[in-house]
Amino acid sequence: MNKILIILQREYLTRVRKRTFLLMTFLTPVLFAALFTIPMLLTAHLEQEKIVMVLDDSGKVQERIKSSSDKLIFSPAPAAVKSLQEAKKKMNEGKYYALVYIPALDWNAPKGVQLYSEKGISIEVESSINRAVELAIENYKMKLAGIEQKDLDKIKTKLNIQTYTASGEKSSSGGLFLFGLAGAMIIYFAIFLYGSQVMRGVVEEKTSRIIEVIISTVKPFQLMMGKILGVGLVGVTQFILWILLTAAMINFVIPIAMQSVTKQEVRVSNTPATDVNKQKQAIDTATEKVSKNDGFSTMINQINIPAYISVFLVYFIFGYLMYASLFAAAASAVDNESEMQQFVMPITIPLILSIALSTLITREPDGIVAFWLSIFPLTSPIIMILRYPFGVPAWQLALSMIMLVLGFLAMVWLASRIYRVGILMYGKKVNYSELAKWIFYKG
Repeated sequence: MNKILIILQREYLTRVRKRTFLLMTFLTPVLFAALFTIPMLLTAHLEQEKIVMVLDDSGKVQERIKSSSDKLIFSPAPAAVKSLQEAKKKMNEGKYYALVYIPALDWNAPKGVQLYSEKGISIEVESSINRAVELAIENYKMKLAGIEQKDLDKIKTKLNIQTYTASGEKSSSGGLFLFGLAGAMIIYFAIFLYGSQVMRGVVEEKTSRIIEVIISTVKPFQLMMGKILGVGLVGVTQFILWILLTAAMINFVIPIAMQSVTKQEVRVSNTPATDVNKQKQAIDTATEKVSKNDGFSTMINQINIPAYISVFLVYFIFGYLMYASLFAAAASAVDNESEMQQFVMPITIPLILSIALSTLITREPDGIVAFWLSIFPLTSPIIMILRYPFGVPAWQLALSMIMLVLGFLAMVWLASRIYRVGILMYGKKVNYSELAKWIFYKG
């Protein structure tokens, strides 16, 4: 046991002292926060008002066009503009972003509406303009049919169903999905990231022949477990730091950025004092809403965060140990990294399958496929983390953890049998039948 701890300590200290470890540990939460805040800030500061000139020969549509965005403004063509050519010329002077030309229409089958711009128009803006003109034409056709807009407004119903848990707390299926998927993806990439470190370490030591010196003082099993546990402890350390730093980013950096975006979007322009007061009130209201951040709070509050983190760490630790032992065994059977792929691919198929089925699992978290995949040790680290936010019966969680621990012990035993032979094997092309023989070698 002391030798395992010595090897663990060496593997751990060697890696945490590297600059790459420190950079990845502290930069990842910053990049995570930037992923959310930079697009919002760029949108708020770089997106400009777009004024669209409307030339309406029908005389019925222009006054009914309404924009769905405060940054897309429809403006009637100047009184001096009487033709399409004059409107194009006016647009090219630079004040207008685009020109909408509405000819005299056949209201039964309106056709011929045209959109012009000096430069290319984005798909989003084109869609917004198209929808605004459509609604305006529909509005006029309703008037021709004797249907009042106020009657339609009474009929229209917008319903936003709020979901709750049995205890009466707010719930959000979207938030549950994001929590599960985020945890599953972290485990998925962590197993590959830290498992590859174990593989490279084994191959490097074997290639440099330093392994022959090490094996003279420690048993192969002790060397394998020390290396796996050391790299795994590095991963746990990194994840704990990521959780703490990301929590700090979520609680401080992102809300501040969102408030900045809100204030930028609700602009106080050169308008009369009453309008300025209204806009200031809008800023205060929007800022208060962002600070409360109801949607995000609902997503956070519906999850028992300490329990989720505890379950995550169990599946991360044992899932990593199980797969890392298999990666170490595969690495011990080859002489260089290029030969490793034939053994690595079969090992990673359960992981890849778990991610490929993630949508199906979150769609039916209590289904028969989700249940059995969350019990099977090679897929449970990802599938159970996907299911857990949706609520998993205690007996299923306990059964899954027991199977995971048993699977871990079985895989470590299997890997150690291969590792003890393969680590000192050089210059031989190994196949699966050869690996099977190694498992049953005595001694």
